[in-house]
Amino acid sequence: MVLRRFPVKFSLLASSALLTGLCFAWHNVWFPAFFTLVPALLVMLSESGVTDKKPFRFYGYGYFFGVVFFAAVFQWFRYQYPLEYLGFSKGEAVAYVALSWFGSGFILSLLLSFFFLFTGLFLRSGLAKKHRWLFIPFSSACWVLTEYAFTLGKLATPWARLAVTQQSNTLFIQSASLFGSYFISALIVAVNASLSLGVYALITEKNVKKCGIFALAAALVFLSDTALGAILYTVDLDHEKNADRMSVSALQGNMISGRAELSLPETLELFLDMSEEQINDTGAELIVMPEGCFNMDLAQSPATESIIKSFAKEHSVSLIFGAYEYADDGFYNVTWCVDPDGTLTGPYRKQHPVPFGEFTPARDLILKLMPFLEDVTNIGDDLSAGKESTVFETQRGTVGAFICFDSAFENIGFRETAKGALLLTESTNDSWWMDSAQLYEHNGHAVLRAVEARRWYVRSSSAGYSTVIDARGVTVDGVPALTAGFASSDAALRRDISFYHRTPYLFPVLCLIVFAGGLIYAFIFEKRSKQ
Repeated sequence: MVLRRFPVKFSLLASSALLTGLCFAWHNVWFPAFFTLVPALLVMLSESGVTDKKPFRFYGYGYFFGVVFFAAVFQWFRYQYPLEYLGFSKGEAVAYVALSWFGSGFILSLLLSFFFLFTGLFLRSGLAKKHRWLFIPFSSACWVLTEYAFTLGKLATPWARLAVTQQSNTLFIQSASLFGSYFISALIVAVNASLSLGVYALITEKNVKKCGIFALAAALVFLSDTALGAILYTVDLDHEKNADRMSVSALQGNMISGRAELSLPETLELFLDMSEEQINDTGAELIVMPEGCFNMDLAQSPATESIIKSFAKEHSVSLIFGAYEYADDGFYNVTWCVDPDGTLTGPYRKQHPVPFGEFTPARDLILKLMPFLEDVTNIGDDLSAGKESTVFETQRGTVGAFICFDSAFENIGFRETAKGALLLTESTNDSWWMDSAQLYEHNGHAVLRAVEARRWYVRSSSAGYSTVIDARGVTVDGVPALTAGFASSDAALRRDISFYHRTPYLFPVLCLIVFAGGLIYAFIFEKRSKQ
């Protein structure tokens, strides 16, 4: 079969991985993600019939796919070059960018490859060969469990979740309020799996009818969720009409780390002047500032604390701002909230420092191999991980918080709504990546968190992309990258709890049942067929 030829096989895997990875960069174009996995799944289907080779080869196919996929996803790492502000030579800058860009894929592919391994093993079974359609739910469940695995452990990096590619497909993502963003990823895989079965039937059997049936199944999956999304969107919009509202603003100072920085007094003056103007223009009641915007430990800078508190009192505004904290048990990236009555709430400690960016695994070995990395921001002082989803009490109610990479982890959201959060906020610093795809991929995680929680989401970034997102995942206001300004709106304060936030583990558990049940039944079927 032509699909089994070496050049064809790896060309299909490479093209599939490249196009799927680029779907994350095409943040306003959602439809390619429903087709881009088809070539890779065709390879899996064709190879499942080859029984004279070791099944572990599926892991190898997955690893190859993963390396290309993550290289496409993380193409924005190139924006770090030339790192002249760190004193890197051109060679050192190239080495660091290459390590960040491609090294990430080499590591993360070790986990992604298990999707290909288990899916390949299932396809080799007599059960899957007799009932090809079982490939659809099994592959979808297996992908969800793989995405979930990326959220576990100290090196957790759940960046490339398929659901992020649908951030502009508003109706389709509404079902995340029921089953989370994992459900969106599962549907994308289900559509791809259905189409791949149809194409495979056409290639191997010349069966136009079977091809049409699988194509119809793919269309039904997509259209059914879109129709459900339209209903959920309308119901939620109506539900929000009588909610209390608060004027919110996300501040973007256009401060680029390592390239356009100000001293603490200069930053404080700039941000408070901007905030005063915004309050006068819009009557903002809550202003969210970027991650680490005030580069100090609040406990060691009482003068700064006093200035911020005085400003909040004078202008009757709540301020959420980023700083750092030296505690007995570690060094933390934090946000604080100051209320108009001078009450200081917090800190919220960032729960997921970025691996190799804010802390360095195997630190001694890595710095021995590449000592120039000692100059990279935060590598000199590893950040500790916060352990609690702290919420802020403001004059208008409880507010939840994320810091930067935290927004990729859905569990923070449902812990904060359980603590009464009526609104979600995020302070981030994406300025390292200038105006690249990273900014919009990152905002896509915030879109999903907003829909899952049915909460408005206020997101402040140092140099972009700052946004205000409504409870249905629509970005209602944003500040373009590399500009200064505010994203503002009247946000609804929601007290209802979404079905997903009440049952956050329901869908992953269902996927685990489908996955384990599929493998066990395939094993039993194989045993019975040999009797």
